[in-house]
Amino acid sequence: MERPRVFRSGRIKVTEKMIRSTKATRVLEVGAGDYSFDYLQRPGAVWEKVDFAPPCNIVCDLNRSDVKLPFADGAFDFIICTQVLEHLLWPHKLLAEMARVLCSNGQVLLSIPNCTSLSYRIAWLMGHLPSCAATGNLPVELGSTAYRTDDNSTIGGHVIDFNRNRLERLLTYVGFTVSTVRGSGIIWHKQILPSWAVPPSLASNVICLVNKNKIK
Repeated sequence: MERPRVFRSGRIKVTEKMIRSTKATRVLEVGAGDYSFDYLQRPGAVWEKVDFAPPCNIVCDLNRSDVKLPFADGAFDFIICTQVLEHLLWPHKLLAEMARVLCSNGQVLLSIPNCTSLSYRIAWLMGHLPSCAATGNLPVELGSTAYRTDDNSTIGGHVIDFNRNRLERLLTYVGFTVSTVRGSGIIWHKQILPSWAVPPSLASNVICLVNKNKIK
């Protein structure tokens, strides 16, 4: 994930704007990793962070078919999950858990790398694998999307390729309604095109805000 002190990409700027637009007081950030949006926390708000490993409030294995978030039903009114789903074998299971711990009028903010972005379409045509393409846990030297650990092993690579259509179908399948879709613009080591100049389906990252479907 891009760190703000290094690269304030369009994805981070758009995500920040969408978080600021909410009035949430009970926030859960899923997969915060070594970067969190908790600097946007409102005074008096509760902000929990759950991930595979510290730094976070609660350590939880998110990549399980029986994933269980250690929170009560309806505990949060806003959930942030950015650049996480592409790392999971069962993203629908995690999304279902997020729906469980989300209150009835709550929202989820999600983002994914777009494997069919404008720049990646060019890469495919040129016979190159996009840098966000699924690689499992191949060594980093082989262009892997995995991360190097302290013991020099690699974990957590992309296992699913996403675009806007696949993400929206997944969210509908789980029981969410997409309310807002934004793009990050085109990012290639730096911001090439701004978010307002590129439709979400062609942007480097797709960022969306979703609502929990009401139970009939």
